[in-house]
Amino acid sequence: MTRHRPLLLAASLPLILLAGCKQDAAPAAGNAASGMQAAIEQAAGDAADAGALPGGDAPLQPGQSVQGMIEADVGKGTQRFRSLSTKVADDIAEQLDDKLATRKGSQALEDANRKLEKLGTGMKVDAGDVRDVVGSMAGKTFHEAVVQKIDIIHVLQVNLNGKAGDGSQVELSMRFDDKTLALDSASLNYRPNSKAVFDVYSSKTVQVTIERFERTADDTYAIAGTFSAKDLAASSMAKKLDSKMLPSASGRFDYASLPLKAMPKFGR
Repeated sequence: MTRHRPLLLAASLPLILLAGCKQDAAPAAGNAASGMQAAIEQAAGDAADAGALPGGDAPLQPGQSVQGMIEADVGKGTQRFRSLSTKVADDIAEQLDDKLATRKGSQALEDANRKLEKLGTGMKVDAGDVRDVVGSMAGKTFHEAVVQKIDIIHVLQVNLNGKAGDGSQVELSMRFDDKTLALDSASLNYRPNSKAVFDVYSSKTVQVTIERFERTADDTYAIAGTFSAKDLAASSMAKKLDSKMLPSASGRFDYASLPLKAMPKFGR
């Protein structure tokens, strides 16, 4: 598998998984280069339509639990944006084998390769590639909200990513001193449609009041507070946003148990 193959697979996997693996819901594809925009948005949309990315107040899937909630007004009145933890099924690779052996599974793989061909990558994925990537996820738990420890700059980065029932998404990121737990900075993103990853309003000037931020007995973090921001600018890559500015966004957040993730050290 070439160096760039994992990125392409990340965009293509939802197309394969829509064949209907009876699994603990698959995690969303992560960020990718702007050249992958069409594939990312299509893959995210296909996966959501297939029920692989339940959000908002949709019924929880097997292996899912609620980490916490952001209650925010982004111009539509107060909405609930919840963050989920998802454990991928231990036997996901075996389930995938069964699905790929069906006509629908083969068609999904062909569709994925057609999308890659349109991107001009000159690359194709086969069932073995997909099984390797999906199999590496077996038994793992993916979190939509985490605390990341960045040792090199002595920072704790709190990332809260919540989805509402209408498919919109709020991302609140905060940086704290890793010793004093004092708040250093905060940023806010709002996507009216979580499938459209580049249609986003953003602000790096967010007022946050922390009511609680502490390490718990099980080595996770609990956090709660309020936030507000004005004049959230639309991304220059946005295609379908109603305006170039969101006048204001405000709300509160409450999370009882955020896992701590260490950032990889340079050179390792």
